[in-house]
Amino acid sequence: MKQLKPCNICGAEIAKYVCRNCGANVCENCYDKEKGICIRCEMH
Repeated sequence: MKQLKPCNICGAEIAKYVCRNCGANVCENCYDKEKGICIRCEMH
């Protein structure tokens, strides 16, 4: 059974993705699907 984890950025949503750059577990709102990275990595 897969354990649901909160988003490492906002903490408000369930993490559905893993950033391929930093490895953060992030929700759909904090993830850029086209780039495969989280919004934190996208800003840097």
